[in-house]
Amino acid sequence: MKRPYAGVMAALEEFLSIRRAVTLWETRAANQLSGFHGLGMSDFAALHHLSEAPGYRLRRVDLADRLALTPSGVTRLLGPLERRGIVTREDSGHDARATYAVLTKAGRALMKDASTTMRAFSESLLQSLTDRDRAALAKLTDR
Repeated sequence: MKRPYAGVMAALEEFLSIRRAVTLWETRAANQLSGFHGLGMSDFAALHHLSEAPGYRLRRVDLADRLALTPSGVTRLLGPLERRGIVTREDSGHDARATYAVLTKAGRALMKDASTTMRAFSESLLQSLTDRDRAALAKLTDR
């Protein structure tokens, strides 16, 4: 006899398994970043977006969108990075409400080293996945 809601429970179990895998991956990555570079995963993600942006700068609200954070969440995230001199805050000049997060020279150097660490970690972690597995994971992030 088929259990009621078996499809729903299977989907829930799959979702929780994916969540567990992501948590394990992030924990391993965070250990690498913290141990070698003094960064957390959220720090690295923010610095990555800034390092890819023209002029190494993004409006803080745009950075929040890319990180799936609120503007106040970005403020809390960037505070310690600003105190370390990795990121600086810059006013827009045209719009008093808009401020930018800017990756400093020290931040760019740190990001270069941290990116090397994360590339090696990512390659090691993902090498066991097939192209089909990678496509399925990529599909999960489609908006």
